[in-house]
Amino acid sequence: MKIRKILVSALICASFCCAGAAVSAEELMKESYDMTGKEPVLTIDAADGDYKINVITGGDTETNANVYINGGERVRAYTLEAGEEQDNEQYAVPKDGKITIEVLGDSPNVKEIKIEQLPEREKREHPAIYIAGDSTAQTYNYATAYPQTGWGQVFADYFTDDITVENRSMGGRSLKSFDNDGRLDKILTEICPGDYLLIQFGINDGAENKPERYISVEDYKKLIADKYIGEAVKRGATPILLTATAASWWDEENGEFMESRQDYAVPTKEVAEETGTALIDVNKIAEESYNTELTKDEVFSMYFICEPLESAAYITGTDDHTHLKEKGARAQAVYIVNELKNIDGLSDYIVTNPADFYEDTAGHWAESVIKEYSSKFILNGRSKTEFAPEAAVTRAEFLKMAMEQAGVCGHAYREGECLDAKEDDWYRFYVQSAADKGIIPKEMVSGCTEITTETKVIAEATEEAEAVTADVCVYKSDGAAEFEGDKPITRAEMAAILYNVMEYKRMVTDGVGTEYTDSAEIPEWASEAATTLSAMGVLEGYDEGDFRPGNTLTRAEAVAAVSRIGG
Repeated sequence: MKIRKILVSALICASFCCAGAAVSAEELMKESYDMTGKEPVLTIDAADGDYKINVITGGDTETNANVYINGGERVRAYTLEAGEEQDNEQYAVPKDGKITIEVLGDSPNVKEIKIEQLPEREKREHPAIYIAGDSTAQTYNYATAYPQTGWGQVFADYFTDDITVENRSMGGRSLKSFDNDGRLDKILTEICPGDYLLIQFGINDGAENKPERYISVEDYKKLIADKYIGEAVKRGATPILLTATAASWWDEENGEFMESRQDYAVPTKEVAEETGTALIDVNKIAEESYNTELTKDEVFSMYFICEPLESAAYITGTDDHTHLKEKGARAQAVYIVNELKNIDGLSDYIVTNPADFYEDTAGHWAESVIKEYSSKFILNGRSKTEFAPEAAVTRAEFLKMAMEQAGVCGHAYREGECLDAKEDDWYRFYVQSAADKGIIPKEMVSGCTEITTETKVIAEATEEAEAVTADVCVYKSDGAAEFEGDKPITRAEMAAILYNVMEYKRMVTDGVGTEYTDSAEIPEWASEAATTLSAMGVLEGYDEGDFRPGNTLTRAEAVAAVSRIGG
């Protein structure tokens, strides 16, 4: 396709009374348009395709402006000091054969508008998957949002490296506001023939008190069909509709999870049928799974229901039955991926269990347990083809494995209260929670002399509410209290960590402890853990009858141990 460039130069005053300038198709070939003295609105006739738009503002006086394209606010109100300049780059597709650009504000100071029609893209060697959705699919920054996780955030884990996953989902968006924000246009200006567009909305769309989000069912169906589906198809991509993520609404009277999000799920299914578009009814799939395969507590553990100190953004706790934690995000992703196996062109790229690609576990004593455990994506392979079953496990890796398997949540990182874990350590959330709960034995923290319990005030009392507090453990030490998460864990340390995790979850039962041939070599602080868990069938010794407490725990042994506690 021929690339057309349009330069629109204008010096526009603060206010105008005349209509916006309409530019004909013939005028498109001109390099500039004098808009002096006219309202800061430009409308052009535009052929189907993709366009890059640069709106450049700034002047000798202060600039106050915001930018709208095709009626949607693309750049929110901003202020520039006199002499400053700002280039607002946006992307757009024509609406009813036109592109309209409005620069509003007390003093927009538009310098020039550039419009460039982009070339058509060619089919990629391997397809990309774009995701257009809301907060249930969004990718979150754990530094500020832990443990909130969107299913789109983990979606790439279920595909080979050949697939590119572009998660463009954003919280608070409806089908309408996602389009008005220009997020859909940006996808359409990138998507290539052979790519896929997953479309999931329906949670924010009915908010009548928020006009920027609200869209009637009739307009919802039209917008999906005409633009989301229609424009994707024009570009040779495959649109796939998804119903909204199910809420964990429990019906106490009937003892089951209720149907949810149907106000826009039903019209989504209607559009799919009317247009012949592929549909994944993830809402129904989830609801059926909740009521036939999972317990109430198991379902609740997948949602953003947080105890105090768990969430970075909501430190006093949450009772959120809409948004997800990583466990829930992965469950939603699996529901979707299992359906994508039926979509032409995707099945060869799907990975629902990394163990299917491991080349070093065949014939290993732990082959079956590694395969079963790997589907949870808690402990990754060393590479796509290597699990390394005889390699060492670090303290942090095993701590995560044990906590995730038993359902012990992490805690948001608190600087100065997380032993030696740093803000950029991947395991900081697990160390923080384990330290708060006293799960880490003091013998595994260098310099630690004792563990005390203190009451932490999370939120002061107000006239409306009582204070929010939590009892946390504090590791007293003569110097730096170091857990050394990257250090390989011994079998004795493994036993102590696993025992403490299980005891915290009240999973430890009485039994006759196993006497190993080397029981005397097990440190006193780990002895009860080793013998009790052996009696429960969680831990096993070697054929010679020894425990080998000082040996480094292998990855295969770690998987076998945590798998025996259920979860």
